[in-house]
This record gives sequence, C-alpha cells and structure tokens, in this order.
Amino acid sequence: MITFLTPFALLFALLAVPILLLYMLKLRRKEVVVSSSLLWQMLLRDRQANAPWQKLKRNLLLFLQLLILVLLVLSLGRPALPVPVVASGSVILILDASASMNAEDVSPSRFEAARTAAQGLIENLDPGSQMTLIQAGARPTVLAAATGDKTVLRNVLDQAAPTKGEADWQAAFALAGGAVSAQGTDADAAVVILSDGGLPEGLPPLPGEVRYVPIGNSGDNLALDALAVRPSGSGAELFALISNYGSNDREAVLSLYADEELIQSELIRIPAGGSENVIVSNLPDRQVNYRAHLINPVEENQPLDVFRLDDTAFAAYHPPASRRVLLLTDSVGGNVFLEQVLASLPGISPYRSLPDEEGSIRIPEDPFDVYVFDGVLPEEMPSGDYLLINPPPDNPLFEVGGTFTDTAEIQVADHPLARFVDMRDVQVMEASRVETPPWADVLVSAEGGPLVFAGETGGRRVAAITFDLRNSDLPLRVAFPILFANLIDYLAPALAFDAPEGLQPGEPLHILPDPAVQEVALVSPEGAVTAFEPGEDGILFTGTGELGLYAVNYLTSESQWAEYFAVNLFNP
Repeated sequence: MITFLTPFALLFALLAVPILLLYMLKLRRKEVVVSSSLLWQMLLRDRQANAPWQKLKRNLLLFLQLLILVLLVLSLGRPALPVPVVASGSVILILDASASMNAEDVSPSRFEAARTAAQGLIENLDPGSQMTLIQAGARPTVLAAATGDKTVLRNVLDQAAPTKGEADWQAAFALAGGAVSAQGTDADAAVVILSDGGLPEGLPPLPGEVRYVPIGNSGDNLALDALAVRPSGSGAELFALISNYGSNDREAVLSLYADEELIQSELIRIPAGGSENVIVSNLPDRQVNYRAHLINPVEENQPLDVFRLDDTAFAAYHPPASRRVLLLTDSVGGNVFLEQVLASLPGISPYRSLPDEEGSIRIPEDPFDVYVFDGVLPEEMPSGDYLLINPPPDNPLFEVGGTFTDTAEIQVADHPLARFVDMRDVQVMEASRVETPPWADVLVSAEGGPLVFAGETGGRRVAAITFDLRNSDLPLRVAFPILFANLIDYLAPALAFDAPEGLQPGEPLHILPDPAVQEVALVSPEGAVTAFEPGEDGILFTGTGELGLYAVNYLTSESQWAEYFAVNLFNP
C-alpha cells in the first residue's frame, strides 16, 4: 500500500478550487454601439456559456493546469511504497509461535500472516546476506542458522507451526543474541520480530538494529482463565473464571460437562475489560473429569471470537487421600491458628506435638507426610517434607541472620503455589532475614527479603514462612487458608504428580509413582500412548503440548489404575 512521507503537503490540492473558479466566472465585456447585430449572431451564442456556475466545456488548458497541479502535489507529498528490506549483513528473524498466533482476526490466521511476511523477507534478502530463523515457542528453536540459501529458509519456514502454549521470550532473545555474536560484529546485524505482542518486561537488550513487525488487528477476546475443582463440606466445588479482554460488554453461554455429560448451562454477561466467576457446589466426591466450554449465544455453531483455544478448559478432580501432618510448636499452649487451618484442610489428618516442661521436642516414631515446625526444630530432623514457620537461626536448611521490619510493600510472585493468594492488605510486624537458598522459589516477598519460599533440596520438599504468624494479621485474612492449602498440597501431594490447574502446554511434569509400579503409560488427549519404566528419580514427562485431559495409567503385577491431569491455556 502506497504511503506519503509528508502527507500534509497534500493540502496543496485545494488549489484546484480557484483554478476551476477562474474558468467558471463570468467574462466582463465592453459595451459598443453597432448599426446591426445580424453579423454578431455567432458570437452571441457563447454568452450563456460564459455565465457563472454553468457546466464547463472541455478545455485543454484547464486539463493541463490541473495535471501540473496533481504532479506538483504528489511530488511534495513524497509517495513511498513500503517493501520488506533488511540489512545487508546478518539477519535474525524471530517468528512468534505462541498460542495467540492461532487467532483468526487476519485471514487465515496470525501465524500464516507472519509466515507470509517472513517469506517476503527471505525473498528480499540481499545477496551475500545470511539469515537465522528462530521459532519462539515454549522451547524456542533455531530452524535455520546463518544461511543465505533461500531454498533452505523456505523449507524450514514451511514446516513451522504455531504451538498451543506461551512463548519463552527470554530464551528466544538469548538465542537471537547468541546468533548475532556468532556472526561477529553487531554493526551490520538486524533482528526482526514478527509477533502479535504481549512480550514480557525485563527482556535483555538485543544487539544491532531491532525491528518489530506487528501481526493481528483485534484484541477482543473472551477466555476461560481458570477452572478448578476443590473438595468442600458437601462434596466438591467447581470454580470457573471468564474474562473479557475486549472493549465492549459481551455475552456467552457457559456449558459444564462431567465425564462428557452436560450438568449445567447458563448465559453469562461479562463487562468490558472485566471478568465473572461461576461457582458450582454439591458436585460428587469421586474421581470426575470436567470440561467447561464457552458458546456463541446467538449461533451455537459460529465461533465466539477470533481465538478459539481459550474457549474450553479442563479439570480433573480426585477425592483427597488422607495425609498425616504433624505440628510442632514452641508454645506449650500450641498455636490455635495453625491447628485450626490444618484441621480445615480436606484430606488432612493433623497431629500436634508440644514441648515438655524442659522445652524439649519429641517426635513420634510413626512417620508423617509433612512436619510443620513453628519456631522450633528438633535436634535430629525426621525423614519427610517440612514447613518451617518463623525458622530459628540454627537450622540446617538455610541461613537466618537477624530480622527486618521493611514489610510495607508485599509482593506476590506469579507462581502456581501463590495462585489466588492476595497479600496486599496483610500486615507483618517483623520477619527473619533469610538469604533465599538456590533451590527455592520466592512466593511472597517484601523490601527486606523473602516472606514465603518453597523448593526441593536433598530429595525432600521444603517450604518456609519467615515470620511468626502471631506477629501478623495473616491468620485473619482470606489468604491464610489458601496459602496453607497450596503449601500442604505441594509438600504432600495427594497424587503421584503435582499438576496445578494452570499447567500450561509444554510444561514438564514430574511423576513419582509408588515403588510397586512397574510401568507407567501416559495417554494424551489425542490418544497417543507413551510408556515409561519408572526409576529412582521418577519420570519427567514433557509431552504436554496438547490441550485437554491426560491419563496416567499405573501397572503393577497385580493391578492397574489411572489418575488424570489437565493442560489448559490460561492467560495466553
């Protein structure tokens, strides 16, 4: 499409108006007395044509003057035709292959539009130039490295396909930076990014010239951003979150299926830029696979919006198995907040061990799934997983040095263990100053240091809360039971794997089956079967590229059973 570098110069085209008026104005004649008008009849015929506002006659001079004006205006406007021109040196092309590139707001899809743009760049690649083609998916890959062979570039581009998960832009930028460095100088390098946006903040700077080519026209989208099923007092409870990313209020029909049987369908109204919650209670307390689907309320067979992948979500519910949790506290009277929250968690059998009169801690000989240490640690740590609250300085897991009171600004990390945890109004008077160990992920932090972190070390899972609960109002907040439910589920998962509701496509899953299991067979939503023989470290399954429900089948010499987990596209 032709554009103008100086579009304001086109206003000079208005000069055509006075030129036309000059040819439409009435001629001024001088009156002369003659003896007879007989000889002037031919001249009198032109008097009507010379009257103002009459239709113009064909006039070669007028045409030439207007033509000259058009040429002058166009030259002043500086018309330009954009063409896909790249640098003459090294070209690094990053092709966004995230799930949102499946959107159909441009025909036939955003990814195909990006492929077409990439083909144009390849065709216009200068002789002697080299191109590196990177596909930015969950695991970015180099499709072609530093080649000027257009046939190779065309072939690998034709084989590229969008994924159904998020793109790891940190890794993609790292690959691009390495590709530029491998070519030598950065002066003649160009990095071209074909994407529909949504790049995260804090990406490392890229060397050379960086060009961003936007793909896509519309951001309007309705999405299922959460689907979770948790045990409740009357069975199970389902929670669904529908978000409207558009600028107009929308309606959609939400249909819920239990083992592919329709159990509920209702019309949902979602305000522009807002979201709506749907809660369904009194669901059966047994293993059930759920599916939620958004439908066009006007025409069921027509797509709801230009992006269909986030219109469906899945959840697998397993009744909670009984897990033994032992609470050890430094107070003879115990900690009523911890005792109450542990007793309220489904599938948890809480126990407590109080110090004796001399302050000694006794641990029963019976094994427990999780040990909760509230301000104390035994002389000999038991075998199991730990939750440390207000950890003492002399602990073997991480360093504790002093305290801090800079807790006004509390930040919650974007982490599955911190999902639905709102700490914005929580007040913490004082916390222990802990240097975050390399094996841990910080879940909640303040200016002075971490407040909650968790991770794996020495073959066990460990979580820590670096402050005394009695020196905060956290036990009085809604975040308290949610945080502890997440931590206990992480430390003692009810299943052989830890698969949160928001498992994204491409994320690996670690499975620790029972020692008696001889074989594990995973079945994808498409029906593909992958078999494993479990080892001491369990199984690392990476084939989670499809959206839907996965079956994990365990086989022993005497029996077999199955567990399920879901892969969803939440917040693409």
